[in-house]
Amino acid sequence: MQGGEVGRGGNAPFVFDASGGAGYVPDAIAVRAAELTVGSRRMTNVTAGLTQQGDLWRANVSADELEGYVEYRPARRATGAGRVFARLARLSLPKGEVERVESLLEEQPATIPALDIVVDDFELRGKDLGKLEIEAVNRNVGNRDGVREWQLSKLNLTMPEAQLSATGTWGDAGGGAAAPRRATMSFTLALADSGALLERLGMGRVVNGGKGTLSGDIAWPGSPFSPDYPRMTGQVKVSIDSGQFLKAGPGAARLLGVLSLQSLPRRLQFDFRDLFAEGFAFDNVVGDVRIGDGKASTNNLRMRGAAAAVLMEGSADIVNETEDLRVVVVPEINAGTASLAFAVINPAIGLGTFLAQYFLRKPLIAASTREFHVSGPWDDPKVERVERNAVGEATAESAPTTEPAPAVTR
Repeated sequence: MQGGEVGRGGNAPFVFDASGGAGYVPDAIAVRAAELTVGSRRMTNVTAGLTQQGDLWRANVSADELEGYVEYRPARRATGAGRVFARLARLSLPKGEVERVESLLEEQPATIPALDIVVDDFELRGKDLGKLEIEAVNRNVGNRDGVREWQLSKLNLTMPEAQLSATGTWGDAGGGAAAPRRATMSFTLALADSGALLERLGMGRVVNGGKGTLSGDIAWPGSPFSPDYPRMTGQVKVSIDSGQFLKAGPGAARLLGVLSLQSLPRRLQFDFRDLFAEGFAFDNVVGDVRIGDGKASTNNLRMRGAAAAVLMEGSADIVNETEDLRVVVVPEINAGTASLAFAVINPAIGLGTFLAQYFLRKPLIAASTREFHVSGPWDDPKVERVERNAVGEATAESAPTTEPAPAVTR
């Protein structure tokens, strides 16, 4: 503590004897400091009051990093790690603080206290994530000795652009410190404006609008707050309306470039150029995505726009930032054609069987439909036009390297 003062509690000052133990423990402490370190947590411009009643500690804190009320009640049993109750107006966790929290989670779940926390203004690594609500408890698993689970019964984040609601668990296998631990989470992300949410998260302007939901179940080995993407497994359902994919920038936003299909117009000469040159404008994006081995894969992702439907199957490698996709563009050649393609595809049979059994049997639709194989790095994919011979077998041709011709006016 620097540049501060400490008040007295009870009837005597708080002093330590020569052996390092407390000669007297107060029931109240007042602190005012320009800088205060508590354990690994550093705070600045601190005004705080701490009181003790039995084994219950309460604190009112006002600092640059947090403001509000915190209560800690130690565990009453040999197992467990107590309970933290907090109601905060604001809380900021910069990168260094997050790393320290994650290092604590290397311990077994039983060492993590129960939590009941509400933060009206939560900031993580410099990003404002709105209102945070967390409820979590430690519990025995199946009444088996030595097997405990940290159950996350509520994890809510509320922002103007979106609301995340999640539950989950973090458990050990009952084998001590070396036992594998696994985090699981079920979530729903309700989107009011997906583009604005991505901007809030620092990804830039890569989507315009977009409202709907992402929901699913995911799991990974390790801490619940440190997702292990290469070893993550699960499934996610996508349902988003009324938006447009814009030009994707660097970093994680490049994954959205896979969906924007901006690689097609600069590599291929075909008459849908106007649909993708500035990013595909969609009425709906729906589908199911499976996650495993560091890849996100689908066999029924479809996007519907005013002039065409886009159907996709394949995978995107999240770790290596590569893709291997089959993309089919079905034009709206008469009323309902694209909408029919959007609605009829069956996730149980996949895109290829759907095309062979139903859609390409209609000559006019088959003649107007375009199919592509998109592979390689996200930022420089290889695009091949897939042609079909007289018996319907697919063949691939590399895309021309020249600039595409102007869009054909219908």
